[in-house]
Amino acid sequence: MRFAQLQMAHDFYVTYAKKARFATKIRTTTFDKITKAPINQAIHCNRDVIRESRVKAPTQKNTISATGCKARIYVKFDKDVQDWVLLKVDLMHSHPCSPKKAVHYHEYRQLTMHMKCVIEDNDEVGIRPNKIFLALSNEVGGPSNLGFSEKDLRNYITARLRNNNVNADVREMMSYFRRMKDINPDFFYTVELDDECKFKSAVWVDARCRASYEYYGDVVSVDSTYRRNRHGLPFVSFVGVNHHGRSTLLGCALLGNEEIASYEWVFSQWVKCMGTAPQYLYDDRRMWIPIYFKGEFWSAMRSTQRSESMHAFYGGYLHSKTSLVQFVHEYDNVLGFKEQRELEDDAADSKGVIPCATTSPMEKQFQQEYTTSIFRDVQIEFVKKANCRVSTVDKQGSLVCVTMEEEKLVNDTILCVSYDVHFDHSTQELRCECNLFESSGVLCCHCLEVFHSYKVYKVPSCYVLPRWSKKIKRKHTYVKSSHDISRSDESHVAFKGLCAHFYSVAQEFVGDDEETTLPHVALEETMAKLAAHHAKKRSESVSKTQTNIGS
Repeated sequence: MRFAQLQMAHDFYVTYAKKARFATKIRTTTFDKITKAPINQAIHCNRDVIRESRVKAPTQKNTISATGCKARIYVKFDKDVQDWVLLKVDLMHSHPCSPKKAVHYHEYRQLTMHMKCVIEDNDEVGIRPNKIFLALSNEVGGPSNLGFSEKDLRNYITARLRNNNVNADVREMMSYFRRMKDINPDFFYTVELDDECKFKSAVWVDARCRASYEYYGDVVSVDSTYRRNRHGLPFVSFVGVNHHGRSTLLGCALLGNEEIASYEWVFSQWVKCMGTAPQYLYDDRRMWIPIYFKGEFWSAMRSTQRSESMHAFYGGYLHSKTSLVQFVHEYDNVLGFKEQRELEDDAADSKGVIPCATTSPMEKQFQQEYTTSIFRDVQIEFVKKANCRVSTVDKQGSLVCVTMEEEKLVNDTILCVSYDVHFDHSTQELRCECNLFESSGVLCCHCLEVFHSYKVYKVPSCYVLPRWSKKIKRKHTYVKSSHDISRSDESHVAFKGLCAHFYSVAQEFVGDDEETTLPHVALEETMAKLAAHHAKKRSESVSKTQTNIGS
């Protein structure tokens, strides 16, 4: 037999060995002294040498020992014909060839491109390796049909997707930042280095997050208690509240330490990115307890509420072995999920409204203006209005002070709690001492009862906040979250594109046997054309190489 290339001869013998259930290895290769090109090669059965293991039998893991097998081929380059010829072939083995064991030989255990893509995708979303292995096994009808072991899968994850070296990790993270900046110039990142040019801290903000700050930057929660990464660096997340009352991400940072200087740097860089800081908040930092900012808007956000919900959310994506570059990749996934959730909420609001709980025209007004989730909060206040009654009224011209009593059930006991509501007849402005509207942006039941008592049937525009409106077209909804499409090999990206095309075709033609046959025939014809094209390219490459060697 003759072959155009040495690799073709090797591949042919390996293919034969797989079918015959043994493994091969290259024993010797001789090179030309002048051109340094290979001129002959011996490929043996991998059990060709008798050797004694230094590991004692009871502790020896590899139970397959070498037996001095003579099965082999010898291939030599024919200068006259310019191809490779088999000079010697020995097919007899001195040991039984086991189909069951051959599947698990190290030489034949390999991950296909499909398997690698599945492993990468599953590992990104936090699925454990044993579950990934089980899913892949089920896909091919059992682990014996996979062609690799669970240990191979774990090794691939460790070698390919995780990095123990913090410096290499930082370099990869910087590469990620640069790629994201190329995808969208509005992506913001900055990294702080120490005097020895080692990583200290990093801040990065997605383009969509920057755009959404225009609408949701009136109140921001900052939390640095999340530490789920391989190097134990504190993770800082900037969290706001969107028009559906859900948490929305406004940026994040990794701190080198928790000293004051690190926080000052992170906050200054984040403000530099966003342009403005929220509500002179830092100047009033000594008043950061609820009683002092009771009358200020904070979207009903408790100090730990948003952070706790984000911890639960990140917990599904990040773990203690997450490297830095994985960390920012998973942050990509978090952003994508949040974006999708907001789009789904917007779509639900566009389909219709939930019924009103009362006959109040004011409730109808809020129903038409507000997103469903915020309207539910408004409905609660309209229902609670039935528990309110006017106690006393103090008039001073157009100004009225109404004392409102609300009945509350506490430990099976009804308590009456009084609230003063100040109402201006001329402007229809009012303010309740419970400060629900000022802090949460939702009118309280006490104010609603005062409006009802004075026959105000339309909510003044100042109490219908655009922040909760479902009718406003917000600019950030037109900005896609940046997603790092380059983190996989180019071949993987092309592979996924082809698979997506195959799946879409297969989905259309699985209902009819006759139609199913057509794609099969087309694929076989395409494979034949591709094989011929591949052989032509390889032949041209061989001719070019031989011409170069000759010259």
